Amino acid sequence: MTSWLRSAWGRLRTGWPLVAQVTLAATASWFVASRLLGGGDNDSGPFFAPAAALIVLAQSRGVRLRKAVQVLIGIAVGALTGEVAIEALGARSTAAIFVVVLVAVGLSVAAGAAGVVRNQLTMSALFLVAVVPPGNQEVAPTRFYDALIGGSIALLISQIAVGRSPLAPLETEGRQAFTELSGVVDGIRQALRRHDEQTAQAVFDRARQLDSRTEALRRAVLVAEENLRLAPWDRHSRPRIQAVRAAVDHVDYAVRNIRTLARLTVTVTRLPDPVPTQLGTALTALHELTTCAAAVLVAVVAGDRDTADQHVDRAGVIAVDTARAMTPLLRHEQPLPVSTMIGQLRMAVLDLLRSAGADRPEVLDAIDEALDLPPVWRQR
Repeated sequence: MTSWLRSAWGRLRTGWPLVAQVTLAATASWFVASRLLGGGDNDSGPFFAPAAALIVLAQSRGVRLRKAVQVLIGIAVGALTGEVAIEALGARSTAAIFVVVLVAVGLSVAAGAAGVVRNQLTMSALFLVAVVPPGNQEVAPTRFYDALIGGSIALLISQIAVGRSPLAPLETEGRQAFTELSGVVDGIRQALRRHDEQTAQAVFDRARQLDSRTEALRRAVLVAEENLRLAPWDRHSRPRIQAVRAAVDHVDYAVRNIRTLARLTVTVTRLPDPVPTQLGTALTALHELTTCAAAVLVAVVAGDRDTADQHVDRAGVIAVDTARAMTPLLRHEQPLPVSTMIGQLRMAVLDLLRSAGADRPEVLDAIDEALDLPPVWRQR
């Protein structure tokens, strides 16, 4: 019981901003709709104002604005469907229930609407037909206004915490993604240095979790874009978001290549011969390159172009040093897993360079020249 209470307290301490947002948004929505706009005059009260606020805040950051619009569309179409059914079949009749559910669900499926829109459309129609007393159909437009109030207030309150730093999610998730990535690279180096299969397997298991960090970074891009849509005065920050969006795909490629490196490490540690020291040197340089790419992303998000350019230049130097560390390995025949690791290292270097915007032609040429690759294989 004590352990559960500690866990519950930890979750509450982490999630208190959401608790505060939901409580404040629902209460404010009810107050505005009932006290200021007179929504409490109908039999149901302005119930759908706080309900809409709860629905909007239940969505993931990054899609709340779109979901709010979808909820309002669903409510409007549902209310219209309910009114037409009542005029044709009467309120609180089995035939009306059948028709509004059939039409509402059919329309939402035909339009390819998400579940939240389908539910709102259907519930709006059902509410008018089955709940609202006959002769009180003015509730239909009132419900739409209530939902508009609730959704708007929810979006406004959700923005209060990020008003001063709308791009903060990008920096946070970018740091975490690269920190985890560099940790895996260092773990690979340690496993090879110790020639320890158990350590290599643990690193591979860790590498298999890297996709979650990439997805979190993608979501952070969506969150930042939504923040700027709701804060148009900060539109000058949009190019920074686009730069990070372009980098995320290359980070994803680097994750895949480094995960393959981790898998190969398990195989290499099973070989009887010790791992060449040059491979460890190359991995040390790759770890430094990962840190440098992270610094570029953070500087770009902060709008510090001079610092970003300095790290871009540094990334190019490190990338060439990584290739030069691998060059001696290519002059002698290596076991197949080691040769494959060299190829994966090269691809990981190129992906990290591209994520940092440091993939200049002279840098790519210097890498392939250091590896003594024929022209047909260069820059691929």
